Amino acid sequence: MLPKLDGYKVCRLLKFDEQYKHIPILMLTAKTQQKDRLLGMDTGADEYIAKPFDMEELTEKIKAYLKD
Repeated sequence: MLPKLDGYKVCRLLKFDEQYKHIPILMLTAKTQQKDRLLGMDTGADEYIAKPFDMEELTEKIKAYLKD
């Protein structure tokens, strides 16, 4: 729900660019439908986290990606 480009397009641009594809992408979104989740994963998101979310779980996921 970003202006001009949505998060799916941004994710796709980053994941298919050699310079940025190694960067983990965690989508944090209000879109909760299964079709949205599948689209997020298909565009290259490493995690798709729907609101409301558990802050501890989000923090642990972020920490796990920072360790890599």
